[in-house]
Amino acid sequence: MQTKRLFTTIISALVIALLTGCASPFVVQVSAIADPTAATSSKRYVLVNGNAEGQEDDLFFREFSAYFIPILAAKGYQRVKSRENADMEIFFRYAISEGRTGVNTFARPIYETIGGNTINITRTRTNDAGAVTTTRSAVHVPLRTLYVGTVIESRSYTLYTSSAALEAYKIKPAGKVLWKTLMNLTSDSNDLRTTIPIMAAAAAPYLTGNSGAAKKIQLKRDDPRISAIRKNAKR
Repeated sequence: MQTKRLFTTIISALVIALLTGCASPFVVQVSAIADPTAATSSKRYVLVNGNAEGQEDDLFFREFSAYFIPILAAKGYQRVKSRENADMEIFFRYAISEGRTGVNTFARPIYETIGGNTINITRTRTNDAGAVTTTRSAVHVPLRTLYVGTVIESRSYTLYTSSAALEAYKIKPAGKVLWKTLMNLTSDSNDLRTTIPIMAAAAAPYLTGNSGAAKKIQLKRDDPRISAIRKNAKR
């Protein structure tokens, strides 16, 4: 229930930000878990395409996995080409959901600004003797902003959820799970080439480890961690 409420809050915040044109931060959920009893001193691995019928020479797989290879290397993992020389297999999979489209209706106040100008006033007077006098003066009207009404607007939006996962399995004995790192990101982008490096930047501190619980990581759209992940990618 709490997860559902939090997800709804994030979706609502994204919708409001999209409708108002704000550059809202990305919110990535990362959940990492590891088996402390399965720790190994040797960290040689082969990278496997975990998608259905996926191949390691797939261009998208090569591009997307390249964002995680330097992160693994920084944690002492060494990628090897053959399973015979590896201690573990790391399965990498990724996906993006169908778009969820909705309509949001909101009220927007209307304001008008008046004043801010100068009015010239001319007065003419005639005294008892018939003499005419003319006086001129200037009156400044102060600038004011007034609320004049409300307009109701409706706008449509479409959100997509990108997801990625890395799962490490020991080769001997076969099938023993070493660790898993799961991540997802809901945004207005339906392009995994945009969202994968964002998720990699958010997951970097937790990859191969144990986050203790699902973490919500916010990254600004110009976050230097995203730029660094893109720069360090090794294809």
